[in-house]
Amino acid sequence: MTNYLIAGAAGYIGSRLAARLLAAGHRVRGLVSSAEDPIVERLTARGMAVWIGDLTRPETIDGITDDIEVVFNLTNRMPIDGSAILRSLYIDGNQHLIAMSVRARTVRTYLWASGIAPYGDQGESWVDEDSPIAPSYPLGTILATAEQTVLQAVRAYRFPAIILRMATVYGPDRDPLEAIASGQLTIYGNGRNFVPHIHIDDALEVLVRAAEVGQIGAIYNVGDDEPLRLIEIVSEVRRRLGMLPPRTFDPSIGIRAGLDRSVIGALTSSVRLSNARMRHDLGIDLRYPSLRYWIDERLPLELEVSV
Repeated sequence: MTNYLIAGAAGYIGSRLAARLLAAGHRVRGLVSSAEDPIVERLTARGMAVWIGDLTRPETIDGITDDIEVVFNLTNRMPIDGSAILRSLYIDGNQHLIAMSVRARTVRTYLWASGIAPYGDQGESWVDEDSPIAPSYPLGTILATAEQTVLQAVRAYRFPAIILRMATVYGPDRDPLEAIASGQLTIYGNGRNFVPHIHIDDALEVLVRAAEVGQIGAIYNVGDDEPLRLIEIVSEVRRRLGMLPPRTFDPSIGIRAGLDRSVIGALTSSVRLSNARMRHDLGIDLRYPSLRYWIDERLPLELEVSV
């Protein structure tokens, strides 16, 4: 039995990780902003210990890591929240939680879920963890700075941290097919950019395995085996639904419409993510090696809509 802390326990990934760990008999302490959230209430009923606090306000998390062995920092905000808020959460928040973890003296592994934004736009090239980062929009710059904050703690204090550069996580209740079917997903640029994905079940397996056998100080790309081009994904889903081919729009249209630069950057950047290190070090056997498997599962070819 292990004592876990999940910062962001009410989120899409955090809540599912908490449920999995509780079902396995572990102790879970969840950092959340409110105990009245229905998700938090369900996890509390399953045995999660709730801690109300905010990583950006260190006085609210004093003692949060006491007796904790593994820390998952899964806190997340939307790019539209603004650079100041994102810097406070990702940079200051990591600093505060690391300080609490050092003080506790019981934490043996600290895992932070970063993203692929630090890579910027890598075009057609395969991108592994040794590829130079080249952030091209504000979120990428902020995450890159936060990663250096975490790695500095590793170098200076031998702090047991691992960074996970997460691809887009999808699954039930976060289905990209629904966004395509409803027309909510707009393609800016030509759509030939590679967009890596990882199914929630596989993401949870990576988190658990990284906590167990991940290399301290390592960075792991967390994605499936086959990054697909955005236009390929959208076109295939629309074809199976009997919809017209997708339209594409110049990114400047989104900027003029008021979309955040980080949103446009994330939608247009190409990151052909390599997961070789993840698969080698963590021994991961993906349930969904490609988003194609999810598309086939949700929209079987024999059920294509006719027009």
